[in-house]
Amino acid sequence: METGISATPIKRRLTAILAADAVGYSRQMSENEEGTLQVLAAQRAIIDRLIASHEGRIFGTAGDSVLAEFSSSVEAVRCAVEIQEALQTRNESVPESQRLEFRIGVNLGDVMVDGSDILGDGVNVAARLEGIADPGGICISSSVYDQIMNKLSLGFIDLGEKSLKNIARPIRVYRFNRSGEKLGTDRPKPPTRKRWLGVGGAVLLVLLAAGVWQAGLLKPRPAPVSAPPPLTERKNLVRPPETTSEETKLKLQIAEAERAKTEAELARARTDAELAKQRAAALRVERKDAVIASPTRATPTEPPKSPGTTPTPSSPAPASVPISGPQAAPPVSPPAVQPAPLPPAPAAIVSTPAPLTKTPPRALLLTDSDRGMAMRTCEAFEDQQAFNDKIPVRVLNNEIVIEYGKPGKPGHLFISGRPSSDGHLVLSGTIVAAAFRYRGEQHRARFEGAYRDGRYELNGFHGKRRCTMTIRMDSQP
Repeated sequence: METGISATPIKRRLTAILAADAVGYSRQMSENEEGTLQVLAAQRAIIDRLIASHEGRIFGTAGDSVLAEFSSSVEAVRCAVEIQEALQTRNESVPESQRLEFRIGVNLGDVMVDGSDILGDGVNVAARLEGIADPGGICISSSVYDQIMNKLSLGFIDLGEKSLKNIARPIRVYRFNRSGEKLGTDRPKPPTRKRWLGVGGAVLLVLLAAGVWQAGLLKPRPAPVSAPPPLTERKNLVRPPETTSEETKLKLQIAEAERAKTEAELARARTDAELAKQRAAALRVERKDAVIASPTRATPTEPPKSPGTTPTPSSPAPASVPISGPQAAPPVSPPAVQPAPLPPAPAAIVSTPAPLTKTPPRALLLTDSDRGMAMRTCEAFEDQQAFNDKIPVRVLNNEIVIEYGKPGKPGHLFISGRPSSDGHLVLSGTIVAAAFRYRGEQHRARFEGAYRDGRYELNGFHGKRRCTMTIRMDSQP
């Protein structure tokens, strides 16, 4: 077993990663799919050509995003600048509907090599740098800046250390400046600014001390001595907003979670109320059928007890007169009237089909041969546009299963659930984010609703993104 482990060691190397992603791609796809794909193909041709000309290699693409590696940080930055300039030139020469801007991030780090794919923290940092870049802009890490400083006549602005999502340590970030300032002119600025701030603070303290001293000479009471406390109070008042803002964010997150939970409970309560109404209506129909059927069943048993009453069923008062007299016996002809009690048999047959109408709908009786289609509609979230699509549905072990994409890959969705006898359905599972900013992250997915009018209508979410889903089932041999 040890020899097997040592035979396949993990390969690592230091490389420069370039991450590029289109801005507003989802919105343009929802407006004009074919036109957007043509624009993307034209711009991807430019990007791929420039990457190859700078001896780079593309190792990952996901729709509108590109991941490439370079053996040189200088070539990676040169390629990023030329890509943005070429795309800007193209966008200026075409109508606005055919324009598409990209954000680019560049990072130098140690990565793991898995065949033709590259993994590791160095790739994730490049993706996060791309996420904070401006449309048509470039952001690089300090590791790249140190390599290209004094080697390229380009301008960069020091943005300071940034806390990037899912990155444990803060990263110092530099933004490309199109004004053309030379590299290295930005770093001396912070010390100079701090020096001037220090001098200004010292002068301000001297002036305040002089004012307090003069106030003490003019007034015999030491009232001015109490002037310094307000300064400390002001300092103390400046700090709480930071903690207050954090507490406020935490409270807002808790309130958002409670609101989502409340909405889900309300949706569940509404579904239960509708089901209760349907059950009550069904019970009322059954009771009416029982009331209608009970008199008809009693009619065939009553006439044999008093055959003399059959000639006058509509007048119960005169029926008591023939009983006391001998005239009740002579009319032997009433057997011709006795066929009237025969209808109770059909009445009993009519009352029996009523319970048969309460059988569950076809979609509730699931078998493994059943198939269907789910229409998914998701709201806009952050910089992602709203979308809708169709996903195949299958049945496995009497459970509805919805799976889309390849397991473990971005965009993979897997949710499943078994409907109850009353038509209530809960589908839960996971989804791997496909958006480049959250690429590869696993989020929870859950949908809940009921069966009505031949389909399941569900409400739910992907992570923090709200979606709805309509499922129609049909049997395929």
